[in-house]
Amino acid sequence: MGQLRIGTWNVEHARGRTKNDLRRRLLLGRDADVWVLTETHDDLDLPSPYIAIHGEPRSTSDPGGRWVTLWSRLPLVERLVTIDPSRSVAARLRSPDGLELVVYGTVLPWMHDRTADPVDPRPAWSEFYRVTDEQGAEWHALRRRFPEAVLVVAGDLNHNLGGRHYYGTNRGRAQLRTALASADLRCLTEAERLVPDQLESPPIDHVCAAPPAGADLRSTVEGWEKTTDDGTVLTDHSGVLAEIAVLPGAERAQGARG
Repeated sequence: MGQLRIGTWNVEHARGRTKNDLRRRLLLGRDADVWVLTETHDDLDLPSPYIAIHGEPRSTSDPGGRWVTLWSRLPLVERLVTIDPSRSVAARLRSPDGLELVVYGTVLPWMHDRTADPVDPRPAWSEFYRVTDEQGAEWHALRRRFPEAVLVVAGDLNHNLGGRHYYGTNRGRAQLRTALASADLRCLTEAERLVPDQLESPPIDHVCAAPPAGADLRSTVEGWEKTTDDGTVLTDHSGVLAEIAVLPGAERAQGARG
């Protein structure tokens, strides 16, 4: 049984040395194998053995600003090409026990996202609908290309899944669920999977995963708020982390009989 800890957090530009020290302490304390940090900055770095796999710089930010960076303490096998290397980044990783992992980190568009065209007159959420279809095709292709790997899609998906309405649209949720299902991905961080009242609002940052062919996944999840215990605001997003256990086929069948 392979086990992985994968977390994601939108760190709201990762500004300020003092706040980055607090963010870094929180990240290291949660002991993840892989972090998908979004709306981040190179100033928020993690020490060895973590390695950074950066998305391309954001065109509208200070030098070092990025939509997404993967931080992995698992060895990098190869970086994978994505359609939009600023909005998303993907990599093949390998765990110490030989389990292969394909991680795709992303920021899906928000309600009035004008990243592609600052004067775009289209209605709210139009960019979300377009990009979700585009990325969904990438997730599907990665699943077919690497069937023996654990496929993970994680990041700021800008829709809560489950729980009371918080952010997004019904159309967007349906479209996102369809895109995930096309790649056999399950959202591990739906609101109902978190401890009740652990977060003030259902998360819009998610960890989604698909098992290797013939295997299954079990997972537990945790979340944390955007402020420290003393009230220091670190970001405008809560964060989530999933601990994933991969069950081989024989163990899966045994569990089903039990």
